[in-house]
Amino acid sequence: MRSQNHATELRIRIDRAEKLLMFDYEPGHEDALFDLCTSDGHILKTGDIKGPVTQIRLTGVQDQDLVLMVLDGDQSVMQPVHLRKAV
Repeated sequence: MRSQNHATELRIRIDRAEKLLMFDYEPGHEDALFDLCTSDGHILKTGDIKGPVTQIRLTGVQDQDLVLMVLDGDQSVMQPVHLRKAV
């Protein structure tokens, strides 16, 4: 198990050409997961965190305001994702 010193904010990037959302997060547990959800909590995508950079394919995800949640052991981090505003 790695150090428990994790960032509380996720660095998120969008590659519109490849339809990918990428975020930087070094997991503290091997079973760390992410959920990409709508603002009302509906899960659109879920998967394992492949630290230090995880990619999420955005195929089928409409332009909207989303929430990225990371679940890592007993720690969770949530951050809003605004696809319309992303570069």
